[in-house]
Parts: sequence; structure tokens; C-alpha cells
Amino acid sequence: MTKTIRFGAAGIALFAAMGMSNAAFAQDTASATATAEVLDALTLDRTSGLDFGTMVVDGAGTVSLAADGTLDCSASDIVCSGTSAVAAFDVTGTANKAVTINLPTGEIDLTHPDLTAATADEHTIELDAFVSSEAGDEITLDGSGDGSFTVGGSIEFDGSEAAGIYTGSFDVSVEYS
Repeated sequence: MTKTIRFGAAGIALFAAMGMSNAAFAQDTASATATAEVLDALTLDRTSGLDFGTMVVDGAGTVSLAADGTLDCSASDIVCSGTSAVAAFDVTGTANKAVTINLPTGEIDLTHPDLTAATADEHTIELDAFVSSEAGDEITLDGSGDGSFTVGGSIEFDGSEAAGIYTGSFDVSVEYS
């Protein structure tokens, strides 16, 4: 009799499990939402260029222009005069969005108009150590989608530079963070 009860209980459990397995395979559906955020294209305009002013160079040294316009001309063999200015940029995009500022990471050559292969050392100045006015090189656009920032850097002299105006260009880009 005990065996019959055990087989009977096992049979009931087996049928119950079979009934549950049919319920486990029943179809069900759920909906998911899909979203896509479209942002305005970013535009970047340079409003002024980077200008270190005028220098008298009698030896090696560095002149730095901070993004706030502060000129460091403390090298003992360099005397600075004239007006200096940071590079300034305006950016336009989607309101209240964060934008990353991408600055050059290497050196940029500023060259003298008389540059030749033979005179490269005395006709080239290196521009590097770029800095932006924005902490972490990130700016948040205002409620109208506008923002602005400035860029400074440093130039290196070895003392052999020829007198004249040295020019060059560097690229700055922006992207949504």
C-alpha cells in the first residue's frame, strides 16, 4: 500500500510538472521603446589668432601665453614687449550640451619667411603645450546653444633664431562629449 501511495504521489507530481512545462512554453509579448536623439551639427569659428607679441631673443628660453591671456616671459635671455593675445573660438550646437575641445598634442612649427632646408634651425620656432580656458577641455553650451573658449600655448627658443615674423597654424576641433 505504501508503494501505491508513493507511485500515486509521483504520478500526480509528474502530471503537475507536465502541466507547468506547458505553461512555461506559452507565448507572451512585451513592448520596448526606441529613442534617438538628434543633435545640431557643431560649428567652430576662430575669432582671433594666437599672438605672442614681440620678443628680443638673446639665448634659449620659453615664452608661455596662458589661456586667460597672461604672458610668462621670465626667461633671462628673452625680453617681451608689444601686445599678446590668445586664440579665441566660438562654438554653436545643441543647447545645454557638453562639448569636448580637442587641442594639438604635439609641436607645431612656426617658420620664418626665409626658411630653407639649410636654415631650418634658425628659421623655426616650436609651438606646443596648448591649453584651453575650459577646465578639462570641456565646455557646456548655453541655453541658446552657444559657447566660447580661448587657447594659449608656449614657444621654445634656442637662441639661434633669425629676426623676423614666424607664422604657422594649428588645428582645434570640438565634439559632443
